[in-house]
Formats: sequence, C-alpha cells, structure tokens
Amino acid sequence: MTTTPPTGTDVGGRAMRKAMLRLGPFLGLLYLVAYVDRNNAGFAKLEMSTALGITESAFGLAAGIFFIGYFLFEVPSNLLLHRYGARKWIARIMLTWGVVAVATAFVTGDTGFTVARFLLGVAEAGFFPGVLLYLTFWFPRRHRTTVLAIFAVSNPLANAVSAPVSGWILGLHGLFGLDGWQLVFVLEGVPALVLAVVTWRVLPDRPADARWLNQAERDWIERELAADTAGAERTHGKLRLADAFRNGRLWALIFVFFGVVFGSYGIGLWLPTIVADMGHWSTGVTGLLVAVPNLVAAAVMLPWERYARRRGNIPRQVALTLLVTALALVAAVAARGVPVLSLAAICVGMAALFSTTPLFWSLPSTFLTGVAAAAGLAFINSVGNLAGFAGPYAIGWISETTGTPVWGLLLVSALTLGGAAVALVLSRRSGWAPAAVDDRQPATTP
Repeated sequence: MTTTPPTGTDVGGRAMRKAMLRLGPFLGLLYLVAYVDRNNAGFAKLEMSTALGITESAFGLAAGIFFIGYFLFEVPSNLLLHRYGARKWIARIMLTWGVVAVATAFVTGDTGFTVARFLLGVAEAGFFPGVLLYLTFWFPRRHRTTVLAIFAVSNPLANAVSAPVSGWILGLHGLFGLDGWQLVFVLEGVPALVLAVVTWRVLPDRPADARWLNQAERDWIERELAADTAGAERTHGKLRLADAFRNGRLWALIFVFFGVVFGSYGIGLWLPTIVADMGHWSTGVTGLLVAVPNLVAAAVMLPWERYARRRGNIPRQVALTLLVTALALVAAVAARGVPVLSLAAICVGMAALFSTTPLFWSLPSTFLTGVAAAAGLAFINSVGNLAGFAGPYAIGWISETTGTPVWGLLLVSALTLGGAAVALVLSRRSGWAPAAVDDRQPATTP
C-alpha cells in the first residue's frame, strides 16, 4: 500500500488553520483586555466626573492624552519587540498597563486622572503594532486579512462586553470599600496582570518555536513569507529604516488611519453618553444599548473581510467602508429625534468603521519589510493614534459647547469621508491592487 505525500496546499492549509486557531483567538483576547482598559473610562465617567469634579472638556483632555504617551513610545517599543521577541515584550507591556489600569482607581482629581491616562499610554505603547508585526512572522500576505479580522473583532467585542459589565460593576458601589467607578478600573485591570503571565509562558516567538507545528508546516510558512518579502522588495525596493519615514505611501496611510481612529475612539469613549442622552436611560439599560452597535460590528467584520478579499483591490474596499461610515453617521445625526433610528444608523456606521481595520492593516506589509516594517507599522499607528487624543477632546468640547455630543458625529463623518477619498486615490496606484482571492479554492504552492 502506498500513500500520496501531502501537497503544498495540504501542508499550507494545515499550517494556517493551526496558526489561526492557536494565535488569532489568544491575541484577540489580549486586545480585548487592552481595549477594555483603554475605553472603560467612558463608563467610569458616568460617576467619576461628579465624584471628582471633572468637567466634560477636562475629561476629554484626560481621556485623549493617553495617545500622547502612546505616540512618544510606540516606535521605540516596536523596535525593542523586533529585537527581543514578542513573548517577552508583549508580556512586559501587559504587566505595566495592568498595574497602571488598576492604579487609576485611586486618583483624586482631574490632574491625577490625566497623569494616569498618560502613563497608561506609555505602558501600552507598542502592543497593537507589535501584534501586527508579530503576525507578519507567521502569516503570508494572502492569509493576513483573515487573521487580522479574527484579531480585530475583539475591538467591538470589547466594547460590547465592557458596556454591560461596566454598568453592572458600577452597581457594586461599596464593594471592598470602593465607589462603583473605582471598581470599574480595578476589576477590569486585573485580567491584564493574569494574561501577562500566560503570555510569557505560552506565546511562541516564531514558527520555529511552535511545538504544535511539524517541520513541513514550519518550512512551508518560511518559504511563503520569504516569497512575500522578495515580491515586496521587487515591487517597491528594499526600504531601510530611514526610507520608511520618507515613503509617500506611509503618510497616505497615516491620513486614512487618522480618520479611522478619530471615529473609533471618539465614538467609543462617548457612546455611553450619546446613548444616555438619547433616552435618559439607567446605567444598566445604557450598558445594554451601548453593546448593540458593537455586537453588530463584531457580527459583520468577518463576513465583510471575506467579501473584500474576494473582490480584491483592498484600498478600494477601505474607501467603501469609510464612505458607509460617513453616510451612516450623518444619518444618525439626522435621526437624533428618533432614538431607535439614530441607534440603528450608529450600528451601521460602527460596523463599517470596525470592518476597515483588518483591511487597512494588510496594506503596510505590501511595501514594508524587516526593521522598516517594525518602525513603519508603529509609526502609522502612533501618528494616526494622535486622533485618539483629538477625537475625545474635540467631541468633549462640542458636547460642552452645544449641550450634546451627537454633533461630534458630523466631525467624525467628515474625517472618515476624507480618508475614503485618499484610499480611493491609493486604489488607483500600482502595487496596491492584488488580484481577488477566493478562499473557496485553496491556493497552490509549487
């Protein structure tokens, strides 16, 4: 009896399934915890502002200053991850952000809250681009949007989980002698400390370190990644570290990402206030309603990624998601007198906005490789994330000036529309429009 040796397709399919199942959900869990700790201030604000005497604009400033610390330390952090490995560095990031997240519960005024948010940004700097870089060590380009979608779906899930859980925690006022808003920071900060230890013990740095891959699967991944690198260098040249910062494509992506971040954090931090303003609900009901747009986004992201990958020309798909976001947010403002319609429009806008993330982050690795990729991914994320400072602050100022944060959605709409225009221009440039991929037919490997 003879057996047929496994083909490249069989080996590659097994390797990708194993890697996606082992790494995608775990990294997504880490991102979920990071996002909860970053955004739970939006719910804590419902009690903290009164308890500490923090105004709307002061809260917006403190919430957004997180991204200043993030900006300053993002690129150095990713270069250190590239040097020392993801296992050690991601575990270090989680440990420090967990400590700062818990300590935020004990601030005594707007100055202390502002300092805590800045330090949280410093502590978390490098996590997101570090994971993006890490995924380039494991997944060939044609498989990358799928694992990015699995990873990024934690973003809306974090908001969906955080909203009702934070609302419930607020109701535990007096537990351990702490106010409800303090319990939000403490109880939601502890998981980062636990997962830091788990990461240190279980996360493999490279395919060569993964005992759950056999040698043929490790070799297949290495060959595919080498082919991707060679293709990128043939098309765009081999970029040195300094070249990455002078590349026009890099700055175009930063502009697009600025609009994405402005919207996601501006809406995310202020959505509890927006929803409460629509109907003056209790904190428990507000938590459940805030979860709805995020659950819709989580349900849509993976099907949207598959659709976009089959259509090809990912920049054009990014332009489409951002256009839908802009139009949906305008509709939310127009329907603000009818809470159900306004919330439905926000659901559509958030689903489109979050679906942009895996598509967008598949683009930098089409021209950035090696240490240039480490620095470039971090630079796009850090500069683009300055919108995370501008978004909450701008919407806070608009809320204080007009009496409602709903009008801030128009500003988000304008920025996402600008990002859509730039993405559409990029879609017409050479080297940006890969052929459509139909994952119903497995790709062959010679």
